[in-house]
Amino acid sequence: MIKDTIYYVYDPLCSWCYGFSPVIKKLKSTYKDQFDFQVISGGMQSGERKQPVSAIRDYLKGAYKNVTERTGVEFGDKFMKVLEDGERILDSIPPSIALSIVKDLRPKEALNFAATIQEAIYFDGFNWNIVEAYFPYLERYGIDQEEFRRKFEDPIYKEKALEDFKLATNFGVTGFPSVILKKEDKYYLIAQGFVPFEQLDATIKQVQTSQD
Repeated sequence: MIKDTIYYVYDPLCSWCYGFSPVIKKLKSTYKDQFDFQVISGGMQSGERKQPVSAIRDYLKGAYKNVTERTGVEFGDKFMKVLEDGERILDSIPPSIALSIVKDLRPKEALNFAATIQEAIYFDGFNWNIVEAYFPYLERYGIDQEEFRRKFEDPIYKEKALEDFKLATNFGVTGFPSVILKKEDKYYLIAQGFVPFEQLDATIKQVQTSQD
């Protein structure tokens, strides 16, 4: 039996996606027998939008408070130091390359790894632009560090990340997180921006009922 698909379009540097991680993980746990799940990197901070943290630091300080109030996720002290320092470059490409590698090596773990990246960024304050920073997080996925390094430096995985960005654009995604349900030959945008699990669950059930 061919399953329908739920696409989770996120960006590793999207704080609302960090807040949404528990929701999408619960969604997969609930619907894993009914849908295939695919995670797509959106390229929010890439190209001309790549910039130092300091360029939008004041905005980020307010945004993170809103994320915590709405979703309950916490931002770690180490990340807050990164925010205060302001020198790190906001570039979605390196963590999107990392996800592309995991999608290739451990496709069933891609969604969990996307959440791991965001926990590493927003709680541990790790440097998403440096390959070695990912090493401590690979063991739980059974990925060899040197194999990961080779692939991280292989241009094909940057191309895979850029293909994800293009797919997000083709889906018409204009904000993150977004969730798209593909049922047979139809696509439904069932979430754009943070929504609680109960709302997302109800929307999926509504789509299923309308197609029956």
